[in-house]
This record gives sequence, C-alpha cells and structure tokens, in this order.
Amino acid sequence: MSQDQIRSPPKKAQTLRLQNGELDRLIGGFPIPSMNLLEGENDTGKSVFVQEVTWGAISAGLTVRYITTEMTVTSLVKQLEALSFNVRSSFIDGKLKITAFHAKGIDWDEQVASNYLSLMLNFVKKKGAADVIIFDSLTFIVTRSSERDLLSFLSDLRNYVDTKNKIIFITVHPYAFDSNLLVRIRSICDGHAIFRVKTMPSGEMARSLEVLKLRGATKAQNNTCAFKVEPGVGIRVLPFSQVKA
Repeated sequence: MSQDQIRSPPKKAQTLRLQNGELDRLIGGFPIPSMNLLEGENDTGKSVFVQEVTWGAISAGLTVRYITTEMTVTSLVKQLEALSFNVRSSFIDGKLKITAFHAKGIDWDEQVASNYLSLMLNFVKKKGAADVIIFDSLTFIVTRSSERDLLSFLSDLRNYVDTKNKIIFITVHPYAFDSNLLVRIRSICDGHAIFRVKTMPSGEMARSLEVLKLRGATKAQNNTCAFKVEPGVGIRVLPFSQVKA
C-alpha cells in the first residue's frame, strides 16, 4: 500500500460549535478542552442551551454524556426531538448517552451530598466518559454540599478536562453559591455565562444570555444577546433592533 493510500483518521474539532449560526457568530464556539458554568433561574433557557450544545456536538461527530437530575431519559429525548434535534439514532448507537441521577426524595445531609458528588465523579471517569459531558443541573446537590467537597469535585473535574481533552457544561441556579464561593468557582472554570428573563421594549418577554468569561475563545465574543425558544427551532437570537430600547 502506498503512502498516498494510508490515511490518518480525521482529527476531532478543537472548537465546539452549536450548529446554530446566530449563537456561533455571537460566541465563536467553545474551546476543547474547557469547563463551563451556566447560571440561570428556572425557565431562563440554560437547559435548552445545553441541548443546543448536545446537537452541535453530535453533528460534529463527538460523543455526549448528558447527566440530568431533573428529567427522565425518555422525556429528555422527546424534548430534544421537539426542538428538531433528531437524536434518536445517536441515542440508539451510543453517541448520545443519557444518565438520570434522581436527586429528589433523598434524605439529604452533607455526607450524602459528598457521596453523591463522589459517585458522579467516579462514574464520569470510569463508565460515563464522552467527548462532551453535561451536568443539568447540579443545583439540588451543590446547595447541600460543603464548600470543601464542592471545590474538590470541581477541581477534580477541571483536572479530568485537561488531562483527557474533554469539554464540560454545568448548569446551576444563581442561588447555589454565595458571592465569595462563586469567585473561586469562576477561577476553576474556563467559561461562565448567565441566563435571565428580560422585558423587551415592546413589552414582550424574552430570555437573555450574557457571557462573562470564555477563556481560549476563537474570537472576541459579543457578550450579550436576547433570544426566544421556539418549538421545532430551538434558540432564536433576536435582532438588536428588537432588543434596544
């Protein structure tokens, strides 16, 4: 066989794009490896955002481990497909793996929370590995964890990201951390974004995304946008003319 016939396997992308042109133009993609913290109240769009991430990763030929503490496997697949993300075949062939960690109904204390964090970390390292790992959401667990255990968990994830060339997204509610702890957590993460609900000049309600930090981004990101979530579409970024007062 000649040298010309010997082909190296294609290299995986070093930047994760979302297959959503408007978001990709605004953010510029997420570097691989990186660890990203996404904050937002209920119904601000952070879960839909990581579902956009899921579809972007699958479309790029990457594997995804989606760890949910709020949905069942079946309901998550249905929600992804309702956004026009045809993930069923990827789910069947193992490119998308969904793990439901049910956090409610447990008699929580700091020791239980510590054990839960250790369980999730060991699972990711030993059985739950993928190119892209999503935790949606960690709020219920981190609000019951000690500061020491939480920082240890995130630091171990940080090391895993760097040594294994992974990209991780973690969604949380903003009340999960006090301001001092948040400063330390932001220093561990490469990316930090906040999702909010805002009132448009027209009086309509929309969601907003503010990227506060994105280390290693491929471009200087526009750090704020407003968007709506539309069935069969996903996230639609609103034109600036609709957003400005």
